[in-house]
Amino acid sequence: MSFMLNALNGSIQAELVRFFNVIDDSYLSTKTVSTAAFCKARMKLSHQAFIELNDDLVQTFYDTATIDKWQGHRLLAVDGSVTQLPISNELLEHFGKARPHAAMPHVRLSQLYDVKNNITLDLQVESHSTGERKMALKHLNKTQTGDLVVYDRGYPAVWFYKYHRLKNVDFCMCIVKSSNVVKAFLASGKYSDIVDFPCIEKSLRRCRKDKISTESLRLRLVRVDLPGEPEVLVSSLTDLQAYPTALFADLYFQRWGVEEDYKVLKSRLNIENYSSVSVEGILQDLHAKLLTKNLTASAIHDAKRKVKKPKI
Repeated sequence: MSFMLNALNGSIQAELVRFFNVIDDSYLSTKTVSTAAFCKARMKLSHQAFIELNDDLVQTFYDTATIDKWQGHRLLAVDGSVTQLPISNELLEHFGKARPHAAMPHVRLSQLYDVKNNITLDLQVESHSTGERKMALKHLNKTQTGDLVVYDRGYPAVWFYKYHRLKNVDFCMCIVKSSNVVKAFLASGKYSDIVDFPCIEKSLRRCRKDKISTESLRLRLVRVDLPGEPEVLVSSLTDLQAYPTALFADLYFQRWGVEEDYKVLKSRLNIENYSSVSVEGILQDLHAKLLTKNLTASAIHDAKRKVKKPKI
């Protein structure tokens, strides 16, 4: 596990040599471990171990660190991404592919990410055909009362809003402008308004299926003017005094942090450089590198706090 947390980027054999050189504090280690021995050993390990270690790290971080918040909320963001996998029949069958004629299998990722403190609370790894909203719903298990989660377009749905209410978690989402509620809001010329969102069609069926309330929700719509045409945000932050309309443009912009974190995973940690062609091996690689990223973010957070301390 220690070896896998070293953000492997080269060939397994080269990384094994480097690892044991560091362990022995020598340019030439007396230990020799083959790629085959490593591959055999990892078959005894479950990727769930990295998930549980990350859960422990996240819990310890929030229990001990002085964290940054937005208006008193832990500010989280959710976003999905797709990454290419090595060619393997096992991977192709399990994860699928991005396009019908694609040769390579692809996996869909989704992160629940603290944009103020650079910590990933949860990583979901699913087949490419899995919807991002379904993955985002699982993230709510890692939230707590008082959190505020920011989403891009593609996530809004009345049934999805209701699950946030059940968890006492606030949200802000970019919403498409094709619905009658949003069209009426834009036609009014207002920049903020509290409106009723009825539970109809797909959301009505989903709420009945999940046995949750089918009543309408009173939510807030906010217009944000961007170059080109305006965006509309839907939010549970309905207190106009506590959350003035002017706050929302910057709030939504902060969602960009989760997109930047995917760049860290793909460019710096090189997550697409997989060390296995099995499903279990892929899951080990992904969750190990996520844990490595969080360990680094935790150390950086602590270092920044010490740098900010006034000199005596």
